[in-house]
Formats: sequence, C-alpha cells, structure tokens
Amino acid sequence: MQQPRTKKIQNWDNIKTIGLIFTVGDMEFWKLIQRFITAQESQGKSIFIIGFHPYKYEINYIFTHTKSTICHEKEDFSFMGLPKDGVIDQFLNNKYDLLIDSTIQPNFFGKYVTTLCNADLKVGYSNNDSESDEGIMEMYDMTIQGDGSMDFKNYIEQIVKYLKIIKK
Repeated sequence: MQQPRTKKIQNWDNIKTIGLIFTVGDMEFWKLIQRFITAQESQGKSIFIIGFHPYKYEINYIFTHTKSTICHEKEDFSFMGLPKDGVIDQFLNNKYDLLIDSTIQPNFFGKYVTTLCNADLKVGYSNNDSESDEGIMEMYDMTIQGDGSMDFKNYIEQIVKYLKIIKK
C-alpha cells in the first residue's frame, strides 16, 4: 500500500522537513533525539517524530517536542497489530524531504509508517550481523548498513554525511 511519490535525493542543506520514526527507549535515548531535533531546528529544519511505545515499557520522562506522535501498543493498535484509525494521521499528513526510520529491524511499525509516508527520500538501517531476518527492506530508498545494533548518533551522522556529499 505504498503511496505514489517521486523519489528525490537532496543535499542535506536543502532538506527542510524531516520525519523520524523511533521506538520509545530510555531517557538517554530520548536526550539523543532531543539534541538532534534542537540542532536541526536551529538550522531552520522542521522535525516531526513518531514513536512506538511497547506495551509495559516504563517511561520516566516526558515527550516535550510539540510535533510528536506517540503510539501506545496497548491502546492505539488493533488486534491485527495495525494503528487504529486516526492514531498516526498527524504524522502522515505531512510531506517530508527526508524520512528516517530509526527502529531496530525487524520492526513492523517502522516499515508500515515508512510505507504510508509521503517523503522524497526514505532511509532505514540494516544490521549486517543480525541473525534474525529483517524482512523486506524495499520501502527504503537508502539503507545505512552497519555491523551490529544501530547506534542512533552514528546512524544519524552517517545519513548527514552521505547527504552532504550530494551536489545541488
């Protein structure tokens, strides 16, 4: 059910809207996301985030970013594992120059949201050392491959590095 779109890759400096998909983690992970948001907004970029909050995962902090959508596994998903009507609309109603899926694969939520998003460029992470099948990765236009579990800070730095190479 992929949305029809024109794929386009731009230089990092020309990217104005970024969508970030993540799985809710500990406070240190949230601080990394906040630093990324703050740094990009100071450069005039607009950041929208959507997070998957796993059932029974305890959160001891508050999501302070105004352009946030948090999907709670227990309340916001149907028995088939899909977000209920309207839950992800706020995130999907935007067009992104860049969509970053920072979920650890295999992750149905990250791939599902990526597929439905209207974005010029969709980026995902693939772990070369993963023993589990990551499944289909075709919804991503660019895949950052690494050895081992994704390190969010390094992953974002790699995306920025490659997009800065793109000529205008």
